[in-house]
This record gives sequence, C-alpha cells and structure tokens, in this order.
Amino acid sequence: MFAEEHQPEQNTQVLTWLVTLADVIALMLAFFVMLFSMSNIQTETWDVIISQISSSEKSKKEETPRPQATKNIATVKLSEALSLDYLANVLEEHLSVDALLNDASVHRLDGLVVVSLPSDTMFPAGEVGLTKAAREALFRMGGIIASIGNRIDVRGHTDPVSRTDGTYASKWTISLARAAAVANELRRTGYGRQIPIYGLADTRFTHLDEQIPESARFVLARRVDVIVHPHSGDI
Repeated sequence: MFAEEHQPEQNTQVLTWLVTLADVIALMLAFFVMLFSMSNIQTETWDVIISQISSSEKSKKEETPRPQATKNIATVKLSEALSLDYLANVLEEHLSVDALLNDASVHRLDGLVVVSLPSDTMFPAGEVGLTKAAREALFRMGGIIASIGNRIDVRGHTDPVSRTDGTYASKWTISLARAAAVANELRRTGYGRQIPIYGLADTRFTHLDEQIPESARFVLARRVDVIVHPHSGDI
C-alpha cells in the first residue's frame, strides 16, 4: 500500500525531467538555426562592403599622410643630392689624373658610389697616419666632396693576416683609425656634415672575387672606402 500511494509522485518527476530536456533541445535547435541564417551573407551587401574598402584604400594613397596622434613618429624624407652617375664620372676623371690616387677605383655597388683608396699608397706600412702626399691628395679630392650635397661615410679594411708586432691592439683598431684619418682630412677641406666612420677589419675579404690572385686580393683588402649615398642625409 505504501508503494502504491507514492507511485503517482514518481511518475510526475519523470515527466518533469522530460519536459526540461525537450526545452533544452528546442533552444539548441533555435540557436543552430540562428547561426545558419547568419552564415548566409547576401551578395549585394558583401559587394557594397568591398567597394567601400577599395574606395577607402584609394583615398589613403591620394591623401598626404598626416599625424593622427599627439605623439607620432615624423615621416622622414631624405632630400635628393647629385646624381650618382654624374658624381662617379667626375670622381673617376679626377682620380685618374692624380699622381697618388690614380690607383684608386670608383665603382657602383648596391645603389652607392664607392671610392676605394689603397692603404699601401696612403699609409706607411702598419701605420694609421696618412703620409704627407696622401693628405695633399685627399685635400684635392676633398674639394669635390665638399661641393656636393650627398651624404658620405668612410670604412676602413685590412687583410686577413694577423699582426704580431703588438703595435696596435687589433686589425679592428687599425681599420677604424685609418678610416678616421681619411674622414678628418675630408672634413678639413670643408665638407660640412658629419662623416660616420667604420672599422671593418678583414670581414669583407671574402667578398672579393676569388678569381683574383691571392696576392692581389690582399692588396685590395688593405683599403679605405669612401661611400657616397644618393641622398643628402638632411631631414
């Protein structure tokens, strides 16, 4: 009797659970239907969006960029200087008639003009001070450098042979000191801008053509390069 009296209550609890499950399933179905309807983007609407993006990108290219924040990195535009082709011809012609610098080479490399000055004719063996003849030759060359608006830098190089006399700390020291000597001489002629200097030691030796005899490559490795850039460096 006791079990029979409570049987209706158990049946009611089972039916309530089924109703709750049915509600959850209905909600899930409604959710998936909503997702499916949202995934079908109308073609006309998409075309309008694409056209707006294209118009915006086109207008950005046509407009002059302007700062949009109180703290903004300024756009840097380097002003053009003398044509490198013209400048290379002038330097090559000048060096070819100079008694000391006629062994120097002028060539184009990666959009730059490189004037390679052989250290063997510019410096005493193992020294970092220019000879008197070299200072005079650089003074004449500096007359051209001082009259142009192009930015320049100077890079010193050495051969791969290690020094053993202990005069200088390293090949890096020699290459940097020689670059500084050339840069100072060019500044003395009136070139008004700062001239960055670099000591590269023998790190560029492998860039030389291996078909050149080794003895000639060692001579080429001992050099100071004057690099002329296509812009002035002014901001």
